[in-house]
Amino acid sequence: MKELISFALILLAFPLSGFAQMFSVDDSSPVRQQLLGTETTISIGWEIGEFDNRNSNLIDIDDYSFDDGILRFRLESPGIDIGLGLGGSVTGMNNNSYVNIAGRLHNNLNIYSSEERNFLLQLPIQITTDLKRVQQNNTDSEFQQSSFIVGSGIRTAARLSERFDFTLKATPNYGFSFSQGSLFGGNLFRFDGATQLLIKNVIGQRGIALGYHFDFRRYDIDGDQNDYDYTSHSISIGITL
Repeated sequence: MKELISFALILLAFPLSGFAQMFSVDDSSPVRQQLLGTETTISIGWEIGEFDNRNSNLIDIDDYSFDDGILRFRLESPGIDIGLGLGGSVTGMNNNSYVNIAGRLHNNLNIYSSEERNFLLQLPIQITTDLKRVQQNNTDSEFQQSSFIVGSGIRTAARLSERFDFTLKATPNYGFSFSQGSLFGGNLFRFDGATQLLIKNVIGQRGIALGYHFDFRRYDIDGDQNDYDYTSHSISIGITL
């Protein structure tokens, strides 16, 4: 695990190029043009999440399972992503409250780039850490796990036209999960994917980003009580910064 983390950190240290400089003959000052797939967006989304314990013998007080709506906020940029998920009575949860805070460092290594740079095939390298907490209403009983995972997969970006860009990404991840006050608690497998359609220059130079995210997590914690699967689908709308 240490060797894998060190290798990922080295790859993440490579410079991230978000802009290209293009020079005009009539103007000596450089004009910055956004490269394909390097936009920074902030978005809000609606997520349907299913949290299910794989142990069928749990009593209700120890079961934090739910199938409800979650409000999701995201900041996505070249190099770092930050996310916040909130659930409770406002989002339709009747028995639980939900908080998820996540951060991801990533770099996309080019495998193939068309001559016009209107299509990219990339290998993403990423490190993700997050906190997930599900608490039953009117009790102190809760599921709380922090995680550290490393992943890679595939990413494509395509310029459909002068105003439309499309990206697709899918990454399996693996690492460990632990509870408060404990260094190691178990393993976490995660598979997540996302698509985004970017419409440029909608509000001045600002673009609108329409997105879909899929997330599957399997917690394999010591004992059976905290062995949960989490599956979610979310749609989002955002603006480029």
